[in-house]
Order: sequence, then structure tokens, then C-alpha cells
Amino acid sequence: MMSIGKNLCWLNIEMLNNSTVGRGKAMKIAINYSPDAQKLLDQSLINVDLFKCPDFNSDLIQQAEKSRPSYIHFDLDAGRGDLESTDWDRVEDFITQTNTPYVNLHLVAYSNDFPAIPSASLERRDLAAIKKKVLNDISYAVDRFGADRIILENVVYRDQNSDMLHAIVTPELISEIVTESKCGLLLDIAHAQMTCYYSGEDVYSYINRFPLAHLKELHITGIQKKEGRYKDSMPMSEADWKLAEWAVSNIKKGLWNEPWAASFEYGGVGPIFEWRTDMKVIADQVPRLYNLIKD
Repeated sequence: MMSIGKNLCWLNIEMLNNSTVGRGKAMKIAINYSPDAQKLLDQSLINVDLFKCPDFNSDLIQQAEKSRPSYIHFDLDAGRGDLESTDWDRVEDFITQTNTPYVNLHLVAYSNDFPAIPSASLERRDLAAIKKKVLNDISYAVDRFGADRIILENVVYRDQNSDMLHAIVTPELISEIVTESKCGLLLDIAHAQMTCYYSGEDVYSYINRFPLAHLKELHITGIQKKEGRYKDSMPMSEADWKLAEWAVSNIKKGLWNEPWAASFEYGGVGPIFEWRTDMKVIADQVPRLYNLIKD
């Protein structure tokens, strides 16, 4: 029997899919939860629909929800061969607590997990081996929640010395995985942008090869080079804004499927994010993003 949490999620998805609001208007705006973002929101200096929260702290979620509803971004990877051992009851508890509509999986192919495949290989047999392992992992999430509630996120490939295989970020392989799994796409345009800086591809052409008819969630943030390496979850530059404006425009024109949410992945909690969380950046950039999406 389906739990109350599952029923709520299904209702949420049906409302999103059946919305009669103008294209782009139903898309929710989220931001990574941080105390700084919460302070600005409580002072009515910014406006968002949701906080995007990590999956490691129920107390943090309760704190966030004093100001706005939250949803969970799960730290789950498809392609490592370990999703079978995931504590799916814990995942469902977070879903029920927050009414998160989708379970996200990162599409990964680490070199340690595929020692026989060269980092830059795009040989068909290598792509087939990666796809088989990724689809096998995805099947555990699909068996638990159904394909309609799983979304698959693109990650970053840096170069031949990276621990991530190039094949897993190719739009063609991602399209095959999305199509065969019947899951949705979570498009992270900053991940795409960083990948293209390293690969030399044009990011606009690269993104246009993704299965955008299956787009369910969009991630937006800035990227900057720090210590010789591009990092995301940084302040937006004009180049970042240009890419975000193009993406949102394609959604509003109906060229891409309208996602349920666009998340500004700036700021956060813990040592990974606190050093790149600036209240002034949030105060300056969230209103611009809000106007871009809602106008």
C-alpha cells in the first residue's frame, strides 16, 4: 500500500503536470538553504518559493521550514554499483517530511569503478558497459519509487586526469539512459558549463543535445576558477547570467519542457559551502533570478 508521503508526492507531480498557469509561471524558485538566505528572506529582502536542503540533517530542514517549504537534494549516485544497499526507508522519510516530488540521482562513472576504460574513451563498447552499470543502479530507485519520480543529473568532466570518465557527460549517453530508464532529467547548467570549458565544446550546442523534453528540474549557479580549477556554487558572472537567461527563455518559449523548479545553488551549510556563502551576493542575485523566471 502506498504511504501518505507517496500519495502527497504523486499529487504534487500531478498538479505540476496539469498546471494551466502560463509557461514558466508555475516553475518554483529555490535556493540552497543557508542561515544568510533565511535572514534575508525573513527580512523580505529576497523572495523564493523553496529551500533546497541536503539529506543529512532533519534539524536543518525544520529550521529552514520556519521560513519556506523545503525539498531534498539527495547525495545518491547511479554508476557506482552501490545503490542496492541504499537505505530507501530513510530516503522516503525525508520525502514524507518535505513532500519532495522527485528522487535525484547523479549520473557518474568514476575511473576506479571502470579500470579497463580510458578516461577519454567514447568507444561504443565502453559506453555500453557504463550504461549497463548505471541503468542497473537506477533500477533500484525505480523499483522503489517508480520511474516518474526519479530524475537524473549531469555531472562534471574536467580532463583526462579527472576521476570521472568523459563518456558519462556526453548528451548522447545521457539521452539513452533517460530514454531507457524512463526517468526525468535534472539539468545542471553550471556542470555543463564547466565540462565545456575543459572539453572546448560550445556550451549552448552541448546543452541542446540533452533530452530536454524530459527536463524536470534546473540548477543554476555561477562558476569561477579558483587555484587553477573551476568551481561551481559561486557568484554569477555576466557569462553565467547569459546562459541562465537562454535556458529560461527556452523553457518559456516551449522549446524545453518546463521543470517543476529552478534552484539557485549558491550558498549552503558546512565547510564545503560556508566559505562561498556571502549574504551580499544572495541579496543582489536572488532578486535578479526571481525576476528572470517569474516575469
